[in-house]
Amino acid sequence: MLTSVLLASLLGALLAPGGDLVLITRRDPGENVTERTAVRLFLKEKLFWKDGSRIVPVNLPPDHDARETFSRAVLKRNRRELVEFWNEQHFKGVNPPVVLESEEAVKAFVRQVDGAVGYIRRDHLDPDLKVLMVIASP
Repeated sequence: MLTSVLLASLLGALLAPGGDLVLITRRDPGENVTERTAVRLFLKEKLFWKDGSRIVPVNLPPDHDARETFSRAVLKRNRRELVEFWNEQHFKGVNPPVVLESEEAVKAFVRQVDGAVGYIRRDHLDPDLKVLMVIASP
């Protein structure tokens, strides 16, 4: 049963038209993740899943192609706008998401940290990771 659920998740991501990034987590959070939800996760406006578990968003470095695509397609902000946003948030006591150096590091982090959510290129997806949404390039 678990194998068929993982296979269905992987196939759904691979067959989705036009998407080249996937938003991933280790386990199903029990709620639908829309683009608006993804914005709230990565701007730290939504801190907990419905089940009460903490959300831990993780980014790739600012100069990574997948990060630039994610920022444009989902957050609708460029690098400068995000720097300004996080500078303002810093004075409110809110830190930006953790930044990891590679998609492999993002996958490892997501596997090890409860509530972690990150994005990777679809062709780097492994069958043990849960796809929350497919992100089409802008």
